[in-house]
Amino acid sequence: MAMFKRKNFIQRSGSRIAPAALVMALALAGGAPVSAAQVSANWWPAIANDRVDEMRAMLAQGADPNLRYQNGQPAIMRAVIDKAWKVFDLLAADPRTDVNAENPAGETPLMYLALLGETERARTLIARGAHVNRLGWTPLHYAASKGQVAAAKLMLQNQAMPNAPSPQGATPLMMAALSGNQAMVQLLMDAGADVTTRDLEGKNAADWVDARKEPALAKNLKEVVARAEQRKRDLRATQGQGEPIAPAPSLPPMQSAPLPEAPPAPAAMQPAPATATPPAPTIRGVTGVRQQSYD
Repeated sequence: MAMFKRKNFIQRSGSRIAPAALVMALALAGGAPVSAAQVSANWWPAIANDRVDEMRAMLAQGADPNLRYQNGQPAIMRAVIDKAWKVFDLLAADPRTDVNAENPAGETPLMYLALLGETERARTLIARGAHVNRLGWTPLHYAASKGQVAAAKLMLQNQAMPNAPSPQGATPLMMAALSGNQAMVQLLMDAGADVTTRDLEGKNAADWVDARKEPALAKNLKEVVARAEQRKRDLRATQGQGEPIAPAPSLPPMQSAPLPEAPPAPAAMQPAPATATPPAPTIRGVTGVRQQSYD
């Protein structure tokens, strides 16, 4: 994944330690407080190389766990980008760490964890108060965009809104459709996602499927959308006549019990000609879903 790339690593071998790290070690051994200059020289290399003991020592000496990288990334999110999981766990456990800190793109640590499918770490962060629901893009959008079913289940079990709209009106179901993951689509439908919702460009979930890559999913979702839209029309007509309305059989409400496993994907079909279907929509405004480097 392009956005999660490591760079500017500091190499260490055997018992040789970088001079800056040696200065830090000597300062900490003497009980001296960590200066801003020392943090600047050692903080980000320690994260990039997952040097958890060095990070623990700096935090113990009063370093702020909410320091931001030069591009505005909070330290805890920088640890995710560098996949420095020992450092991440340390920062996540520090009561001073803001687990809802946003980067300049409006993303949060929980959104990054959902994108990567780091379900247990996401569970820990939620227990610390990380927000599952928020205005705009949500962790559920991010999990759905990469077919991270376990992470999406966790969000739904913590009252994530299955119909939450992004700033462009995209829902988690649309992200699931874009991912081409049949199980994710089914999970969100079972959770109450409205298949008839349209984004600001007038596209519904079926329009987000790349029909050339996922012809079976595109066909099935178009049929589901058509039936749901027809049912809405029938309900409006029935309401006008004052007759009782039967519950919709195809879109059950979200249950409090753990969500069931999705059924297996239907048999594949021959893809439609390239000219028969317009290109799937693209994401704007979010670094994670677009897989763009945030450095």
